[in-house]
Amino acid sequence: MSVGQQVTFIDPEYASGRWVGFTGIIRSNPMLEMCRTQQDVAIQGDWKRLVNEVPDSHGMMAYGDWLKPLGYAAGKIGLCWVDLS
Repeated sequence: MSVGQQVTFIDPEYASGRWVGFTGIIRSNPMLEMCRTQQDVAIQGDWKRLVNEVPDSHGMMAYGDWLKPLGYAAGKIGLCWVDLS
């Protein structure tokens, strides 16, 4: 993944229908012996709140800023959307 690329994260809490989203910028791509895909990301938003808000350990990441359309879609299908950026 390209260093400097803006990305959007979604961390869904499937049992409650609550999704947390935030954006960031990829800073590096380390190769640690733990996960196949790894990025160091500078979080854009309230990272201190993120520590307590992310419900699960596995989220989704996509190139670009998708927070506005995700918030719109989440509302349309009855999900609780939390935008941390």
